[in-house]
Amino acid sequence: MARADTRVQHEQTRKSSDEIFCEAQNKLPTPRAAVADQCRFMMLGELSPDRSRPPRCYKSHPPLARRTARIILTPAAYAGQRRHASHASEGAPIPQPHPTPTHSVARANTDPPPPYRPRQDSSESRMLIRALERISRSPREKVDMDHAWDAYLAVQGYYVPLPTKMAFVDKYISAAEAHYSSRKTDDWQLQAWGHRAAQVLDAMSEHIIPHSRFDQWRLCLLSRSRALIGDLEGALNALHSADRVRMPVGLKDGIPFAYKMLMSSTARYKGNEEVIELIAQEWPSLSSHLDFNAAKSQEGGQSRASRSMQHVAYRIAAQVRDPTPFLEREDWTERQREAVGCFFIEALCYASMAREARAMLLKMQELRMQIPLNYKLTTIRTLSQQSSLLGYAIDMFSAVPTSQRTLPYFQLGLYIYARQGNIELAQQFFNNVLTRSDPDPEDISSLIRSHAVAGDLQTAATVFNDYFPMDADGQRQPSPQLTHYHPILHACSTNGDQAGMTFWLQDMANAGLVPDQYIYTIIINSYAAAGDMDSVHLVLQQMRDAGVQPNVVTYTIILTLLAHRKDVVSADVLFRTALKEGVAPDTRMMVALMNAHVEAGSWKGVIRTYDYIASRRKSLLSVEVFNCLMKAYVLMGSPFAVVYKLFKRLEQTNSKPDAFTYSLLVQSACDAGLMNVASDIYYDIEERALEGPGNLDVNVYILTILMAGFLRQDDKVRAKAVYDEMCERGIQPTPITFSTLLKAYGNERSAESMQYAEDFVKSLVAVPEEERTWRKPKYDSKTALQHLYAPVIAAYGKMEKPEDVTRLLQEMSDADAAPSLGIMSALLDIHRRNFNIEGVLDLWPKIYHMGLELSKKDWFVNSKDVKDTRDVRGNILCVPLSIYIDALSAAGRHAEIVHTWTEFRKQGFSFDSHNWNHLVVALVRAGQPQRAFEIVERVLLPLQELSLQTPQPRDPRPTSPLLSDSQVRKGDNVLDEPSSEPPMHRENRRLFASKVSTARVSHIENFDEEGPSDDVACHLDILQQVSPSWGTWRPHNAALTVLLTAINRLSSGVLVKPVMPHVEGDLDPDLDERPEAREVLNAIYRDCPKTVSLVLDHEEREKQRLGSDYDQEYNWG
Repeated sequence: MARADTRVQHEQTRKSSDEIFCEAQNKLPTPRAAVADQCRFMMLGELSPDRSRPPRCYKSHPPLARRTARIILTPAAYAGQRRHASHASEGAPIPQPHPTPTHSVARANTDPPPPYRPRQDSSESRMLIRALERISRSPREKVDMDHAWDAYLAVQGYYVPLPTKMAFVDKYISAAEAHYSSRKTDDWQLQAWGHRAAQVLDAMSEHIIPHSRFDQWRLCLLSRSRALIGDLEGALNALHSADRVRMPVGLKDGIPFAYKMLMSSTARYKGNEEVIELIAQEWPSLSSHLDFNAAKSQEGGQSRASRSMQHVAYRIAAQVRDPTPFLEREDWTERQREAVGCFFIEALCYASMAREARAMLLKMQELRMQIPLNYKLTTIRTLSQQSSLLGYAIDMFSAVPTSQRTLPYFQLGLYIYARQGNIELAQQFFNNVLTRSDPDPEDISSLIRSHAVAGDLQTAATVFNDYFPMDADGQRQPSPQLTHYHPILHACSTNGDQAGMTFWLQDMANAGLVPDQYIYTIIINSYAAAGDMDSVHLVLQQMRDAGVQPNVVTYTIILTLLAHRKDVVSADVLFRTALKEGVAPDTRMMVALMNAHVEAGSWKGVIRTYDYIASRRKSLLSVEVFNCLMKAYVLMGSPFAVVYKLFKRLEQTNSKPDAFTYSLLVQSACDAGLMNVASDIYYDIEERALEGPGNLDVNVYILTILMAGFLRQDDKVRAKAVYDEMCERGIQPTPITFSTLLKAYGNERSAESMQYAEDFVKSLVAVPEEERTWRKPKYDSKTALQHLYAPVIAAYGKMEKPEDVTRLLQEMSDADAAPSLGIMSALLDIHRRNFNIEGVLDLWPKIYHMGLELSKKDWFVNSKDVKDTRDVRGNILCVPLSIYIDALSAAGRHAEIVHTWTEFRKQGFSFDSHNWNHLVVALVRAGQPQRAFEIVERVLLPLQELSLQTPQPRDPRPTSPLLSDSQVRKGDNVLDEPSSEPPMHRENRRLFASKVSTARVSHIENFDEEGPSDDVACHLDILQQVSPSWGTWRPHNAALTVLLTAINRLSSGVLVKPVMPHVEGDLDPDLDERPEAREVLNAIYRDCPKTVSLVLDHEEREKQRLGSDYDQEYNWG
């Protein structure tokens, strides 16, 4: 029988990351100061090994030869088994997969394999069997299910060694399991693949000696295939039969893989709670894999198999909404309840769900259950890894009985108090460790960390040098490990000490060490905290070039920075990249993506991400998710009553409110003008902070919000009282706190208040930089000095005092502080108000260049990553663009407007409603009223109508958190979707939005009723439809006034003349323009009826407002 050669050639079509980011690699970021420049380039240079210095050598052991057994093949029976029964070939060399057309699974399933008929060995048979073996050695993610099955059918006419067949079935089932967590794979597909494998395994049974090693392997595979089908009872029976085969425990690594598949199938077909039932039922067999102590003692293949099963079991357990009812199951034995409770603690700690693990442990203690010490210590360690929960960790740690205070207890105490920065207690526990054992690397690292976290980097370096002194050759002896560098580098990153980071990176390189994942992430965090996206991108690329893959923490840090930059497009692309690289997003990473949508005012993206989190996780939502959602409510300008209801719902869960939750609640009350309510909330915080440990304490953010609320109501007495309390508590104000005070002085616009504001700024700037206790906020693109000078400069701008603005800008320059985009925009507005067109033209290129730098679209985005790159730069330049257009049109520079608008669109900037309204005015000033009316008719009004349309139905179970996955590709029509203009961080707009939203929701039936108990975003979905932000997409009164003037002029038979530079009055006033004016007017009435109707309505309102003065204001008779 002739067969075609199945070998194919593959071309590498994927573009390498070097090609994608080559431009970013070659352009290093430009620092603000020479010293920072030197430190920064030294730091980045240390990420690559110095080729002039030999790398550190490590002893490597030769690979152990694969254990093989002499196998005797007989047609009747087979009793051998490979050393690794499941996933045996995952580490083998990987050939390229063979692409083949996709066939129907159902077709192959209904066509069973032909009966075995041995044929004469031939080159063709060897080629087909080798193809089957290549599939068995391929990673399971690379296996095409239909192609693999066709390859198996192709060898049915030939003699195939039984081990080869079994290895193929093993790989085939593993490949099917890889599709298990995908929602794109239907149950019928999984069941069809399971039936295929089961048919082959059933046919093999007569050729295998019962109770042999090979029989045990077959039974494990049979259990997995039946689980794939959904026959859970049959799968469990086969698993029990496999476990009864007498074999050394080390050879039973197929058992954990079978249990893993059974758990996954049970979760898919019956739910996560049924998996817990299974674990309790099978605990005598599972305890050796899931019990804390037993699992730690395993080695080799058994250990790998157990870890694989643990991962699945822990993931499923972490998704159970409320595990505490399992502790009170009356149909379980006490041993089962305790075992399941401890298993939940381990699973929740594994998933970093420290709050939930603590709640489980407390419930077990309440029921007087026996809890081994190691589960308590694991919970305490997990709590201490989150600074917000460190108080809970210390409280639980102190409650450990004296009789249980052994070496692990003292090591954990050292770990906890080091993370707290408590040097005295950390040293005390370190001494206790020394009396019982030699310190291990983590103990020494914790001792160094205690000084580093406390801010005493000098002592931290001394401890480091004491344990790892330099020898005569300048080498540290004994050699430090990477874990010893972690705390010092982390402290340098937290303090923004780039020079210190450079020094320790150089020291690390001298020791022959190269950065690991943790150190790269520390460096990225350092640049991210400084708002330096160029360096973040550069280090990320160097990290990949070094073969170190970013992890979930790395991506979360970068997503947080993108959120502060309101760059939701890059956040979307970066999140998708992480998924492609196999990163499993945790709650923090999901919240970082959600926060990017919040900061950008993308409410649809917020709701979609929330729905994805809520649908994927069966457990109660964490306080971080609640906080992010509450932040969206507040920045949208939601009524205080809505925000308060969300707060009360959070209080009813195990996820208790933290300080950030309370700060959002205080912000909402202040926005609503309810200062007495805000004060009551503050007093409640004070009382609860005294009740026990936790992340609930009065902090600078809550006090700053409260102070700003009083200042907004001109209640300086109470605002001063808040500031005084801040000082009494020893709470250091931030630059934003100072900016709030300075803004209040600037709003008075008196010479005395402005002088006081300037003196206050000078007193702060006079403090040497190394002695300043205030620093710029993390992830902020503005420096601390920009926060201080901005409100004062803005006040002088509103007072139209350009000379004072220029003077303050010079002071900033003398203090080595460059002006921010907001300050530059304020100066541009001053030039516009003073008709200084030369100043406008001179300043605009600087503003435009700054906008390009702040909104770089090539950090993570390229044309292949997004469906539409048109608006990837966002609206960062919308405000200065409106100022610039107005200044140019008033000066008769109409050609520059066209060029600027075109360039903006080409560069990917978006336009807001104010830009379009200014363009309407500019077109009238350019003598093109017809085009001005067309802008309103074809842009502003359709966008307003689109904003009012009923949105698409909400998808409660989205398959992806990415908003781009729910959108179709846009065409060239600019009106596909209006950009959002929510109040966000602008206080006055939030106050207005809160009032309007409160009025509108009062007319919505049943709005005050609680939504579904598990849906805390239902009101956000409603509010984003009735939010007052839609009103901005309309022709503004100023634009309507200009259009009305144009209509009246045309009606009088006079053309609208363009504004010309240095020309006043009309040209050729005696020229008869009536025919041409009538033609333009008729075209406007014909082509723009909706706009004309709006203008005429505006005319009626103006007549009522102006009365007899209307003719003088508008008519051109």
